[in-house]
Amino acid sequence: MALPSSELTPENCTFLMVDHQVGLMQFLSSIDPMLLKNNILGHAKTAKAMNIPVVMGTSWPQGPNGPTMPELKALFPEVEVIDRPFVNFWNDEASREAVEATGRKKLVISGLATEVCAAFPAIAALRDGYETYVVMDASADFHPFIQQVTMTRLAAAGVIVTTWVAVLAELAANTQLNGRHIGRLLSEHMGQYQAAMNNFLGTAVNANEVRQGLGLSGYPPIPMPTD
Repeated sequence: MALPSSELTPENCTFLMVDHQVGLMQFLSSIDPMLLKNNILGHAKTAKAMNIPVVMGTSWPQGPNGPTMPELKALFPEVEVIDRPFVNFWNDEASREAVEATGRKKLVISGLATEVCAAFPAIAALRDGYETYVVMDASADFHPFIQQVTMTRLAAAGVIVTTWVAVLAELAANTQLNGRHIGRLLSEHMGQYQAAMNNFLGTAVNANEVRQGLGLSGYPPIPMPTD
Protein backbone atom coordinates (compact mmCIF):
# COMPACT_ATOMS: atom_id res chain seq x y z
CA MET A 1 0.00 0.00 0.00
CA ALA A 2 1.31 3.43 -0.97
CA LEU A 3 1.74 5.98 1.79
CA PRO A 4 2.19 9.53 0.47
CA SER A 5 4.92 11.62 2.05
CA SER A 6 2.42 14.43 2.67
CA GLU A 7 -1.05 15.59 1.75
CA LEU A 8 -1.77 17.12 -1.62
CA THR A 9 -1.63 20.92 -1.60
CA PRO A 10 -2.09 23.45 -4.40
CA GLU A 11 1.64 24.18 -4.13
CA ASN A 12 3.08 20.66 -4.37
CA CYS A 13 1.30 18.92 -7.26
CA THR A 14 0.75 18.98 -11.00
CA PHE A 15 -2.26 17.60 -12.86
CA LEU A 16 -1.55 15.37 -15.87
CA MET A 17 -4.64 15.09 -18.08
CA VAL A 18 -3.72 12.50 -20.67
CA ASP A 19 -5.71 11.80 -23.83
CA HIS A 20 -9.10 13.14 -22.84
CA GLN A 21 -10.09 12.97 -26.48
CA VAL A 22 -13.58 13.05 -27.95
CA GLY A 23 -13.17 9.86 -29.97
CA LEU A 24 -12.06 7.83 -26.97
CA MET A 25 -15.02 8.99 -24.89
CA GLN A 26 -17.39 7.37 -27.38
CA PHE A 27 -16.32 3.79 -26.79
CA LEU A 28 -14.82 3.56 -23.29
CA SER A 29 -17.84 2.07 -21.56
CA SER A 30 -16.61 1.36 -18.01
CA ILE A 31 -18.57 4.43 -16.85
CA ASP A 32 -21.60 6.31 -18.15
CA PRO A 33 -20.29 8.90 -20.65
CA MET A 34 -22.15 11.85 -19.11
CA LEU A 35 -20.92 10.92 -15.65
CA LEU A 36 -17.39 10.62 -17.04
CA LYS A 37 -17.67 14.07 -18.62
CA ASN A 38 -18.86 15.58 -15.34
CA ASN A 39 -16.03 13.91 -13.44
CA ILE A 40 -13.39 15.08 -15.91
CA LEU A 41 -14.65 18.66 -15.86
CA GLY A 42 -15.02 18.71 -12.08
CA HIS A 43 -11.47 17.43 -11.77
CA ALA A 44 -10.14 19.95 -14.30
CA LYS A 45 -11.96 22.84 -12.62
CA THR A 46 -10.35 21.80 -9.35
CA ALA A 47 -6.96 22.56 -10.88
CA LYS A 48 -8.29 25.83 -12.25
CA ALA A 49 -9.77 26.91 -8.91
CA MET A 50 -6.59 26.06 -7.01
CA ASN A 51 -4.15 27.48 -9.60
CA ILE A 52 -2.46 24.11 -10.07
CA PRO A 53 -0.27 23.55 -13.16
CA VAL A 54 -1.88 21.33 -15.81
CA VAL A 55 -0.10 19.31 -18.49
CA MET A 56 -2.33 17.96 -21.26
CA GLY A 57 -1.47 15.48 -23.97
CA THR A 58 -3.02 13.63 -26.88
CA SER A 59 -2.19 10.54 -28.88
CA TRP A 60 -3.19 10.07 -32.51
CA PRO A 61 -5.65 13.01 -32.61
CA GLN A 62 -5.76 12.81 -36.40
CA GLY A 63 -7.09 9.24 -36.08
CA PRO A 64 -10.12 7.76 -34.32
CA ASN A 65 -8.99 9.08 -30.92
CA GLY A 66 -9.93 12.58 -32.09
CA PRO A 67 -9.02 15.95 -30.57
CA THR A 68 -9.01 16.99 -26.93
CA MET A 69 -12.42 17.66 -25.38
CA PRO A 70 -13.35 21.22 -26.40
CA GLU A 71 -14.47 21.97 -22.85
CA LEU A 72 -10.94 21.33 -21.58
CA LYS A 73 -9.36 23.50 -24.25
CA ALA A 74 -11.78 26.30 -23.36
CA LEU A 75 -10.99 25.90 -19.66
CA PHE A 76 -7.21 26.03 -20.23
CA PRO A 77 -6.65 28.18 -23.34
CA GLU A 78 -3.10 28.92 -22.20
CA VAL A 79 -2.07 25.25 -21.96
CA GLU A 80 -0.46 23.75 -25.05
CA VAL A 81 -1.82 20.26 -25.72
CA ILE A 82 1.19 18.06 -26.50
CA ASP A 83 0.60 15.54 -29.28
CA ARG A 84 3.03 12.68 -28.83
CA PRO A 85 4.04 9.67 -30.93
CA PHE A 86 4.70 7.41 -27.94
CA VAL A 87 2.05 5.26 -26.29
CA ASN A 88 3.45 6.02 -22.84
CA PHE A 89 3.18 9.72 -22.00
CA TRP A 90 6.30 9.42 -19.82
CA ASN A 91 8.42 8.18 -22.74
CA ASP A 92 7.77 11.38 -24.68
CA GLU A 93 10.50 13.94 -24.07
CA ALA A 94 8.31 17.01 -24.59
CA SER A 95 5.64 15.67 -22.23
CA ARG A 96 8.14 14.74 -19.54
CA GLU A 97 9.93 18.10 -19.82
CA ALA A 98 6.62 19.92 -19.37
CA VAL A 99 6.14 18.05 -16.09
CA GLU A 100 9.72 18.66 -14.97
CA ALA A 101 9.34 22.38 -15.68
CA THR A 102 6.71 22.67 -12.94
CA GLY A 103 9.27 21.59 -10.34
CA ARG A 104 6.68 19.50 -8.50
CA LYS A 105 7.06 15.87 -7.42
CA LYS A 106 3.43 14.89 -6.88
CA LEU A 107 1.55 14.02 -10.08
CA VAL A 108 -2.23 13.73 -10.16
CA ILE A 109 -2.99 11.74 -13.31
CA SER A 110 -6.16 10.98 -15.24
CA GLY A 111 -6.47 9.55 -18.70
CA LEU A 112 -8.35 7.68 -21.39
CA ALA A 113 -7.92 4.73 -21.35
CA THR A 114 -6.98 4.07 -17.75
CA GLU A 115 -5.02 0.86 -18.34
CA VAL A 116 -2.60 2.64 -20.70
CA CYS A 117 -2.83 6.43 -20.73
CA ALA A 118 -3.10 6.83 -16.95
CA ALA A 119 -1.39 3.68 -15.68
CA PHE A 120 1.73 3.70 -17.87
CA PRO A 121 2.94 7.21 -16.92
CA ALA A 122 1.89 6.74 -13.28
CA ILE A 123 4.11 3.67 -12.90
CA ALA A 124 6.96 5.10 -14.99
CA ALA A 125 7.03 8.38 -13.05
CA LEU A 126 6.93 6.42 -9.79
CA ARG A 127 10.16 4.69 -10.86
CA ASP A 128 11.69 8.14 -11.42
CA GLY A 129 11.02 9.30 -7.89
CA TYR A 130 7.63 11.00 -8.25
CA GLU A 131 4.60 10.34 -6.08
CA THR A 132 1.76 9.49 -8.41
CA TYR A 133 -2.00 9.51 -7.98
CA VAL A 134 -4.50 8.18 -10.53
CA VAL A 135 -7.99 9.66 -10.51
CA MET A 136 -10.03 6.61 -11.40
CA ASP A 137 -13.39 8.26 -12.02
CA ALA A 138 -11.90 10.93 -14.33
CA SER A 139 -10.50 8.02 -16.33
CA ALA A 140 -12.27 5.21 -18.18
CA ASP A 141 -11.68 1.94 -19.97
CA PHE A 142 -13.31 -0.53 -22.34
CA HIS A 143 -14.99 -2.53 -19.56
CA PRO A 144 -15.45 -2.23 -15.77
CA PHE A 145 -13.37 -5.39 -15.31
CA ILE A 146 -10.39 -3.74 -17.01
CA GLN A 147 -10.80 -0.70 -14.76
CA GLN A 148 -10.76 -2.95 -11.70
CA VAL A 149 -7.69 -4.88 -12.89
CA THR A 150 -5.88 -1.60 -13.56
CA MET A 151 -6.74 -0.22 -10.14
CA THR A 152 -5.35 -3.37 -8.53
CA ARG A 153 -2.17 -3.16 -10.61
CA LEU A 154 -1.66 0.51 -9.73
CA ALA A 155 -2.18 0.00 -6.01
CA ALA A 156 0.21 -2.97 -5.98
CA ALA A 157 2.85 -0.84 -7.72
CA GLY A 158 2.58 1.90 -5.10
CA VAL A 159 0.43 4.38 -7.02
CA ILE A 160 -2.28 6.10 -4.98
CA VAL A 161 -5.70 5.43 -6.49
CA THR A 162 -8.28 8.09 -5.80
CA THR A 163 -11.31 10.02 -7.09
CA TRP A 164 -11.81 13.60 -8.21
CA VAL A 165 -13.89 14.55 -5.16
CA ALA A 166 -11.25 13.14 -2.81
CA VAL A 167 -8.59 15.18 -4.63
CA LEU A 168 -10.75 18.30 -4.41
CA ALA A 169 -11.35 17.82 -0.68
CA GLU A 170 -7.69 17.13 0.09
CA LEU A 171 -6.57 20.20 -1.82
CA ALA A 172 -9.25 22.43 -0.28
CA ALA A 173 -8.19 21.30 3.22
CA ASN A 174 -10.06 24.08 5.10
CA THR A 175 -13.76 24.64 4.45
CA GLN A 176 -13.68 28.14 5.97
CA LEU A 177 -11.10 29.14 3.37
CA ASN A 178 -11.98 26.91 0.43
CA GLY A 179 -15.48 25.63 1.07
CA ARG A 180 -16.68 27.79 -1.81
CA HIS A 181 -14.69 25.62 -4.22
CA ILE A 182 -16.14 22.42 -2.79
CA GLY A 183 -19.70 23.76 -2.84
CA ARG A 184 -19.51 25.20 -6.35
CA LEU A 185 -17.75 22.30 -8.05
CA LEU A 186 -19.89 19.61 -6.42
CA SER A 187 -23.02 21.59 -7.27
CA GLU A 188 -21.93 21.83 -10.89
CA HIS A 189 -20.68 18.27 -11.38
CA MET A 190 -22.18 15.95 -8.74
CA GLY A 191 -25.91 15.45 -9.20
CA GLN A 192 -26.68 14.37 -5.66
CA TYR A 193 -24.95 17.42 -4.22
CA GLN A 194 -26.73 19.68 -6.69
CA ALA A 195 -30.05 18.37 -5.42
CA ALA A 196 -29.03 19.11 -1.83
CA MET A 197 -27.82 22.58 -2.83
CA ASN A 198 -31.07 23.33 -4.65
CA ASN A 199 -33.04 22.39 -1.55
CA PHE A 200 -30.77 24.49 0.67
CA LEU A 201 -30.87 27.56 -1.56
CA GLY A 202 -34.63 27.33 -1.78
CA THR A 203 -35.28 27.15 1.95
CA ALA A 204 -32.40 28.33 4.15
CA VAL A 205 -32.47 31.75 5.76
CA ASN A 206 -28.82 32.33 4.80
CA ALA A 207 -29.27 31.05 1.24
CA ASN A 208 -28.50 34.38 -0.42
CA GLU A 209 -25.27 34.80 1.51
CA VAL A 210 -24.12 31.30 0.57
CA ARG A 211 -25.20 31.71 -3.06
CA GLN A 212 -23.11 34.87 -3.39
CA GLY A 213 -20.14 33.32 -1.62
CA LEU A 214 -20.15 30.33 -3.96
CA GLY A 215 -20.65 32.42 -7.08
CA LEU A 216 -23.72 30.40 -8.08
CA SER A 217 -25.09 32.93 -10.54
CA GLY A 218 -27.62 30.45 -11.92
CA TYR A 219 -29.58 30.52 -8.67
CA PRO A 220 -31.80 33.62 -8.26
CA PRO A 221 -31.92 35.20 -4.81
CA ILE A 222 -34.94 34.23 -2.73
CA PRO A 223 -37.01 36.83 -0.82
CA MET A 224 -36.45 36.86 2.91
CA PRO A 225 -39.13 37.63 5.49
CA THR A 226 -39.26 41.29 6.54
CA ASP A 227 -40.65 40.75 10.03
